[in-house]
Amino acid sequence: MSGHSKIQHLLLVPIPAYGHIRPLCALAGRLAAKSNIVITILMPPNWFKSAQSDIVAQFPAGHEALGRIRVVSLFDAADLDTFALMPKAVEHYPAAYENLYRGGPIKCATTGTEFAAVPPPAALILDVFALPQLHATRAVSGNTVPIFMFIAGNAGALIRMFGPESMGGQGDLWPKINAEALRLGKTADEIGDQIFMHTDGTVLQIPGMPAMYDYETIPQVTIAAPIAALHRSAHDMLTACDGIFLNTASAYDGKTLIAFEDWVRESLHKPIYVVGPLLPLGYGVQQIPMSNKPVDVEIRSFLDSMKSRYGEKSVLFISFGSVFWPKLANQIEDLVDALLEKQFPFILCNASPAAIVPDELVTKINASGIGKAAAWAPQQYIMTHPATGWFLGHCGHGGVLEALTAGVPMICWPFQADQPIAAVHLSQNLNVAFHLMEVRTGKGLQPLHSGYAPQGTRAAMQVEFRGVIDQCRSEVGQEKRRNAQRIQGELADAWKADGAASLAIEDFFASYFPSR
Repeated sequence: MSGHSKIQHLLLVPIPAYGHIRPLCALAGRLAAKSNIVITILMPPNWFKSAQSDIVAQFPAGHEALGRIRVVSLFDAADLDTFALMPKAVEHYPAAYENLYRGGPIKCATTGTEFAAVPPPAALILDVFALPQLHATRAVSGNTVPIFMFIAGNAGALIRMFGPESMGGQGDLWPKINAEALRLGKTADEIGDQIFMHTDGTVLQIPGMPAMYDYETIPQVTIAAPIAALHRSAHDMLTACDGIFLNTASAYDGKTLIAFEDWVRESLHKPIYVVGPLLPLGYGVQQIPMSNKPVDVEIRSFLDSMKSRYGEKSVLFISFGSVFWPKLANQIEDLVDALLEKQFPFILCNASPAAIVPDELVTKINASGIGKAAAWAPQQYIMTHPATGWFLGHCGHGGVLEALTAGVPMICWPFQADQPIAAVHLSQNLNVAFHLMEVRTGKGLQPLHSGYAPQGTRAAMQVEFRGVIDQCRSEVGQEKRRNAQRIQGELADAWKADGAASLAIEDFFASYFPSR
């Protein structure tokens, strides 16, 4: 980087949620590997060290690009709650961006490291929920610096969230919400969730997806969160940004992705760069390394033991991420009982703050000889371990890509957001997953468009658990595994020199960093 004037600078801004941070760190690595630009990532303190590790995982040891990726925390805090940290990230951003735009140095609040001055950012990539940062950026630099929205999600869910009603989308709900708020004398935020979550049995015809009723996108009683406000933020971000980076791949999303790309380009007149799967270097081809922390050592020992006793692809990994967890306490207990009865080895990760796992159940699992309960687990390591054969989860996009890129078939237990559409796509279109039906609650207990009508009883759920476990070990399960392994190969092709993700990065650089 000799000659200050020759340096080009790209700014990345995630939100304080690891599912959003992790793929953006991978994108930083892929961008740096294909250029000589400087990349600054404004990282929240709760995931600072994890982000650094994720960036290092993108390169061979000692790669020069690591010196061009600057991980910077604008404030320090011990809080781990995403929604508590988001206002702090917004508060500290404007001054930091103005300083970078003026060509000043920047200091990390977590490490104390001061990074030297470089030219102002030539472009920004902001998280889909970083709308306040977009407004703050525009207040300083107007429209002179292009801003790209980064989003991770399956194409069907994105069409549902943002697309027109003619494509099975919700369209722009906010004029309707504002009008109803005015009529009732309430604020839009007071009634936003009610209207946003309203369903009336409309049949959705999302391109490339099986037909479904609108209430099938809400298979569980929803978590307490400002859902409509988050949607409004994402919708406004999509409208205001100059283009999109999307963490998915045609090998996964197929025709639905083509429909979403066409809509973005033709109706929104914005460029879209499909850059998935965003995972560590060599993921799915080689074993992901892990630390020597006690919990990691225990999990590695458990997986090695299960491989020795039960063979490869014998273990079920269960995780609902860092937000979701089944509402009914007996559901996890009944799942564990079925696995123990069937002698199906498993790891149960309860990382979500909503998780309630009684001490007696933890003891029962760990004393069984075939189960391991953990409050946290190294998911990417587990997915790529030869003992792992199945993944039971909520179908969050990151976990889906981690599973498929490792060739691991799934058992789907979706809750909300992009998960229900992912579950339908995985189980029906791709045939790489089983889709649990008897775990549904709330609106999810209504008959499905496919004709299936959940019974909604504990007995029916117990029967389904045991039936799916048996099918995992049958030819039906083996077919799903073969399909997952076929998609694994196709996903690996995305980052080859002539792969779709590599070409998308080259297209972006040609348009915005031509002299890199």
